[in-house]
Amino acid sequence: MRPIVCASVALLLAVTACGGAKKNADSRTPADDTGGEGGAPAAEAPAETDSTPTSTTAAPGDDKSKKPTPCGGFDIPDLVSVLSQAACEVQNPNTSDQPDLKDKLEIKVMPDSPRIAPGSTSTVTVTFKNKGKGDLPLNFVVDPEPRFDFAVYTMKGARVDAPSGSAPSLPPEVANASVPEAKVARVVLAQQGTAKITLKWNAVKYKWASKDRAKGALPGQGYPRDPAGPLKKGTYILRVITPLTNVFEGVDHDASQPRVQITVAPMP
Repeated sequence: MRPIVCASVALLLAVTACGGAKKNADSRTPADDTGGEGGAPAAEAPAETDSTPTSTTAAPGDDKSKKPTPCGGFDIPDLVSVLSQAACEVQNPNTSDQPDLKDKLEIKVMPDSPRIAPGSTSTVTVTFKNKGKGDLPLNFVVDPEPRFDFAVYTMKGARVDAPSGSAPSLPPEVANASVPEAKVARVVLAQQGTAKITLKWNAVKYKWASKDRAKGALPGQGYPRDPAGPLKKGTYILRVITPLTNVFEGVDHDASQPRVQITVAPMP
């Protein structure tokens, strides 16, 4: 009878060993499913979806599967930040090609209020809209950043905010410094798309800055100015001097210098 008992014990140990091995195989951690060395390949995981937001507004008829490029699109809320990207610079743009954008490009200048108190600050939004039937490329000068400025004129066309007289000579260390290379950045507006710039304008007139402050002027950007008091009461034409380039326009620069009428007067 002893041989039979030994055989039974051996059989029981074999079954237990097999069961233990199976339990260990079933208790693998998720990390084991990567198909490590000597393991069976794991089942293919479901593809992950891209959760990166793109544009919240799509142009009519646009294929939503197409992601907007960083240098264009249907809705560009901050044009300055886009133009400041090196990726949007174009090499050797054709400066002789100056298309007439009269029927394709609409530019609006909107202050936060049509009336501003003398010496105070207004928020001005400039909107470029592509009203054409296809994509519209727009070129802007950057040196090394896109520069926007203001100019204030009377209703008869006289400049009222500029310093009197010619600009003084720049200090030698500024005049002789190397000037940053002017480049061109391009954005492409989709059909019916818009690009916006938000700027701050002060209702003041200016004077030429002191020679000491001129020593810190940026090369290539002219002699600096300082505020010289509030503008007088009146109704003016406020122009936004933009770096828009390579467009056909008349002597009044309607495209690169869009404008709006504004009243400077104490607030009621």
